[in-house]
Amino acid sequence: MTDSSSLPMSTAQQALHEVLTQLETLLDADGEQHWRDWMRRVRVKLEQGDPDAPQALLRAYGGMGSFNDLCIGQGYRNGQLQWKPGAGEANQRLEHLRGRAWELARALRAPAG
Repeated sequence: MTDSSSLPMSTAQQALHEVLTQLETLLDADGEQHWRDWMRRVRVKLEQGDPDAPQALLRAYGGMGSFNDLCIGQGYRNGQLQWKPGAGEANQRLEHLRGRAWELARALRAPAG
């Protein structure tokens, strides 16, 4: 029996791994821990060859309070919620990476059955 954690990743898996790493970095820079940790867990599953990794990522999407709803770049100043400098660009980057991660995970997920 082969240890799946030692198997090389496919090109699509490598692409998803890179997107997850970028999402972790972006979310960490904003102080967003919940979704950063989610992305990290999925990345580790992917590294370990867990076939559930794509589906684990897709579970973050959809419904109220989901990863789809996340908006970064906000903070409190003088008791008021305000946008941080660069928030627009950060959210554009988040939207791009979030969409790419969705596409890759959908393409990689195990067929239902």
